[in-house]
Amino acid sequence: MPKVGENLSKEASLAGQKRLTPQQQEFLNNYLHKDMTQTGAAREAGYKNPSVSAVRLLQSSVVQERLQEMRLESQAKFGVTLDKSIRDLKQMRDEAWNAGKISEAIRAEELRLKAAGLLINKQHVVKEDITSTTKEQITEKLAEFRRLAESRMVNITPDVDVIEHDPQDIV
Repeated sequence: MPKVGENLSKEASLAGQKRLTPQQQEFLNNYLHKDMTQTGAAREAGYKNPSVSAVRLLQSSVVQERLQEMRLESQAKFGVTLDKSIRDLKQMRDEAWNAGKISEAIRAEELRLKAAGLLINKQHVVKEDITSTTKEQITEKLAEFRRLAESRMVNITPDVDVIEHDPQDIV
């Protein structure tokens, strides 16, 4: 498959082969090398509707072929395969577990699940422009958040009767 910017041979174009656009290549670079989600990679590449574009891109045979090529290039260059990484993470998890390092074992398992595609980290970030917000509005909003948090909290502190004692009893 020709790289971005390379011209197709006459035989390839007659066979219906297409060439990757620079935007599609940027999407693949983001997706594969920058550890981004498919939507994040499409957004960073400049697609207007990144979630829909990402799905369409990954269904495209031209993009799929180039993605496979890029994965093989990375494997050859770095000697890293998904199977090897998952195996190594399992070994790290087991060693940490046997050593009693539970948090390290959990982290290794989390990374193993992410590598296998079984665990996906989803984040939703809301950005608001607060430059035109007054100090009173910010204080009010913080108070609202506090009231909401307090309404969700459960008091688990046991009730303890206060015992009166003579200070001389404590020695």
